[in-house]
Amino acid sequence: MGVSLLALLAASQATAQTAVSPTEQPNPGSVIQSGPGQSGDPQEVAGDDPANDIIVRGVRGSLLRSVETKRDASTIVDAISAEELGKFPNRNVAEALSNIPGVTVGRDGRGEGRSITVRGLGESFALTTLNGRILPTDGPDRSFAFDVLPSEVISGAEIQKAAQAAQLEGSIGGNVDLRTARPFDHKGFHAAGSLEGQYNQFAEKGGVKASGVVSTTFANDTMGVLVSGTYNKYKFRTDNLGEYSSTDTFDIATAANGQRSIVNVPNGGVIVPYFYSVGYVLGERERWGGSAAYQWKPSSNFELRLDGIYSNYTDNEENHRVSVGLTPLADDGSVRWDLNNVKVDSNKVVTNYTVNPATVDILATTEPRHSITYQYGGHIDWTPVDRLKVAADVSYGKATNNTGGQNRFVVAGIPGSRAVVATRDGGLPDLQITIPNADGTLTDRPLTDAGNGDLRAHYIGIQGQNISDRSTQAKLDFAYEVDNGVMKSFTFGGAYLNRKKTVDVIDNQYTTAENFAGYPFSFAAIGANVVQEGQVSNILPKLSGNFPRSIPSFDIDTYLASLAKAENNPNVLNPATGQPYPTGYATQQIVPDLLASYAIRERTWDGYFQFNVEGARWRGDFGLRYVHTSVDSLGYGATVRSYQVIGVGTANVVFNPIEPINGGGDYSRLLPSANFAYDLADGLRVRLAASQAISRPTFGQLSSAKDYSAAQSNTPVVTDAGNPNLKPVSADQADISLEYYPNNRLALTVAAFYKHLTNFVTTQAVAFNLVPTNQVAGAPSSFPFTELTYVNGDSAKVYGIEVGGQYFLRNGFGVQANATYNKSRAERAGRPTVNLEDAVPFSANAKLFYEAHGVNASVSYQYQSRFVSSQYSYIDSLAIKQSPYHELAASVSYDVLPQVTIYAQGSNLLDSATKRFSTYSNVPAFYEYTGRAFFFGIRARM
Repeated sequence: MGVSLLALLAASQATAQTAVSPTEQPNPGSVIQSGPGQSGDPQEVAGDDPANDIIVRGVRGSLLRSVETKRDASTIVDAISAEELGKFPNRNVAEALSNIPGVTVGRDGRGEGRSITVRGLGESFALTTLNGRILPTDGPDRSFAFDVLPSEVISGAEIQKAAQAAQLEGSIGGNVDLRTARPFDHKGFHAAGSLEGQYNQFAEKGGVKASGVVSTTFANDTMGVLVSGTYNKYKFRTDNLGEYSSTDTFDIATAANGQRSIVNVPNGGVIVPYFYSVGYVLGERERWGGSAAYQWKPSSNFELRLDGIYSNYTDNEENHRVSVGLTPLADDGSVRWDLNNVKVDSNKVVTNYTVNPATVDILATTEPRHSITYQYGGHIDWTPVDRLKVAADVSYGKATNNTGGQNRFVVAGIPGSRAVVATRDGGLPDLQITIPNADGTLTDRPLTDAGNGDLRAHYIGIQGQNISDRSTQAKLDFAYEVDNGVMKSFTFGGAYLNRKKTVDVIDNQYTTAENFAGYPFSFAAIGANVVQEGQVSNILPKLSGNFPRSIPSFDIDTYLASLAKAENNPNVLNPATGQPYPTGYATQQIVPDLLASYAIRERTWDGYFQFNVEGARWRGDFGLRYVHTSVDSLGYGATVRSYQVIGVGTANVVFNPIEPINGGGDYSRLLPSANFAYDLADGLRVRLAASQAISRPTFGQLSSAKDYSAAQSNTPVVTDAGNPNLKPVSADQADISLEYYPNNRLALTVAAFYKHLTNFVTTQAVAFNLVPTNQVAGAPSSFPFTELTYVNGDSAKVYGIEVGGQYFLRNGFGVQANATYNKSRAERAGRPTVNLEDAVPFSANAKLFYEAHGVNASVSYQYQSRFVSSQYSYIDSLAIKQSPYHELAASVSYDVLPQVTIYAQGSNLLDSATKRFSTYSNVPAFYEYTGRAFFFGIRARM
């Protein structure tokens, strides 16, 4: 790690320093820079006693730096900062950002924050940059997954909530700019390192993390180098509701004689789960990476910075669960509900019924993720002549996630079972499963008795994506000081971004996935020992209800290897041919799936002009940013050669060879912005901002692919029809804030915002006539079809208020708190008006801390109210809502030596779980529980 722990322990003498007055620091809001803060940012700030400028470290120092960034910025921003060199204040960057007003964190279901929502707008509306450069992403869309980035390589972050002409466009929610540490942040030699142990109470497993950073300046402090590194490995367990996909396409009809029957309806019938599955995930994550930076400042007129980051992240997960289909009709159309006992509540939710026969599926999945992300670049600040400043920045970044053909979804089942279901308000429905005896009769045999003679081979899904995201960026900015009356300066410049996202899907979907579909034989019939006892015996222990708590399982490799015993085996016959399975039939053919693959190249040219004005008690800026974006899209499709309807749900379709489909589009936007700040009194400032902003469509929406494969089941629909000519979502937005900074111990802010969004991307059904290219004789020459494609059209309004404050007592105690109220309405064509997805109506954060006498202790609480997670579920009329979420964390540390600290931390101390439901509390949609986590370690610095 470049840090000698023994050397750190030996260093026992602290060096006193004098802090620089905040008014002498460079303006962090300057437009002539590449990230939050310039070289020489105050990483150690003054206390509240002017007579004794003592270094303030820890939580208090971090909060003071964040307030200084907010106060000195030229627009409305919020910020967070590392408490000390190499020490970020939260477990990861996403969770640290959630301490900012208006920011809520989206969790990945494995105990980590992964995405953020800013001011009620989802992750696709936020732009994430590193040192002012757009970060490539390892997923198929634009949103940045914060879990790939070790928090130790970040020294601070700034969220710009109002737009400026001089800043990059592409965000309506907020511009999130992460900052890496630089050697000039701390002149001289500095080093820090930590070693941490981790324990997950639920998984009953541990982990380890080590990190370190070394920074030094030399050549009379005109040059500096910084290197950091981190390694983390831990195991986890998550219990979940794997699926509860409701449907309302069945209804219960009652005849005059009281006889009940099942009828098919398009929608509006009783609400019943299509599938219900519950289980657990066992996994291991490993993350390592680091950062490096070089600075050279030979004079006050010139500075060169070179910096880069690297992250290597591996996530291996095994998912085991039981799944049961619960619809009233069997495949042959017979009724399998006991209609005399069915109950339906006032919301038309079926609350009590028996399904017989039912097929019980045991599922196992492996879901690897291997992400490599890196970015490097260079930046120059130059003052060639008085009053003129020039900034140039170039960078290259790449993110990959190569798991094509590595994700596996394997199913074995037990036909002829019985399921009894009863719903519960606010919890998972009861699910009692009975499996058949060897002779097919049903008594009271439980699922836990299932073995090789019960489970039968069924489905083998193998797929995955190889994703690559490459970005090349260049920026050139000029600032000229005029200082003529109220006109102080004007800035102008431009930027160029060349980004290419490639998604190559590799799977067996059209080759061997269904070779053994239909449960043709049990594992015992082929002499295979596959079925094992479940690794978990208390699924979802914190949740009441009568559902499977333990399920049989199988190892996927053992399952796949056993299938070779079915080849040339006279005891088992292929039901499709009536003959034994031939040699090689069990071998899985994993091939490129071109129909699901695409490549998008996006080029953007920007130019801007901004005037900066200032008076005795006020300052402001106004300007225009011109944006031109061109899109080149490559997708694939196979058109229909011939089409013959065989019967309901069946068609004989011959496709033409798969061919590339090229498409593209472009758009230009002129984005005005204006910002104004006025000092009502010393320490009291009001800010106003107005602008137009855009957020671009996701890459998948821009794909030119078209998939006709649904025609095989006589479904006249073209799916996955992208639109490379989509335009960005646009927003008119306005902000006002009041900020009060009477001294270094107190800060209070209140802000209000309004956004009107248009051109939302939505799915539209477009009717057309399908004309086969070489239709067979006697068949119709055309067929009415529908293409589900992406279009611009829907709109939404978002408005809200944010309040925040912090106060430090002189005895070492302090408090920080904020709250956000948010209101949104989404206007959707053909669907009910609902709240915008992921817009949390109310969120709050509070932190109480104490720092004195070598003790640093804090308790943090976060709250999110109920919100709409998705505007519609499997049933269009039912939105998916997430229940309120509470998060409590605590930490305590003690300085055993001036440079050595021991610490302990705990997260999710309330043992909270994530819960979602489809409008009604007895129609669950999602449930995930991860348990508490604890961390303990030693940290040293010099």
